[in-house]
Amino acid sequence: MDAFNKYLQQFPHYTPSVYENAYPFLSEKTVGSGNFLLQQGKISRSIAFIEKGLLRQYYLNDGKEVTNCFCRENTITTSYKSLITQQESDIAIQAVEESKLIILSYDSLQKLFNKDLFWQQVGRLTAENEFITSESHNRFLRDLSATDRYLHILNNDKELLQRVPLNHLATYLQIAPETLSRIRNKIMRT
Repeated sequence: MDAFNKYLQQFPHYTPSVYENAYPFLSEKTVGSGNFLLQQGKISRSIAFIEKGLLRQYYLNDGKEVTNCFCRENTITTSYKSLITQQESDIAIQAVEESKLIILSYDSLQKLFNKDLFWQQVGRLTAENEFITSESHNRFLRDLSATDRYLHILNNDKELLQRVPLNHLATYLQIAPETLSRIRNKIMRT
């Protein structure tokens, strides 16, 4: 759980006591590759800090998977809409690799919000970061061609290419797996 404590230290007004106060509410969970942290249609009742591993958030559009996020070490993941509204999630969260998570329940998070302004600040800054990430990804999809999207990942995030199966990468780039194969082959020939 040291990684979660280090994560919290990036936020203003961190003190060791804020982590100590949260510690009793934290639990560890391992999600095997291919297994779900959250299934679509279920209510998100917790947030998960990713200590080790990789997860993806995706939804179904006309029966096809669309990956909207790869969630890595030292980040938090949840279905924010479901968590906040306590209604069924329209996304699923699935482990791409075996993942070790630190779990904080919604109810415990609410207690921490009421106990210390630090936690409200963490919640706000995390939500702001989520919004920025989502907006950037939408722009990435809207403004770049399929080839340019792949080149962007190739040039800026090679690690992702090594960790993610091509079928998941294709759904993230919002192209067919066959199109991704053609793009990769064309780039390798040049």
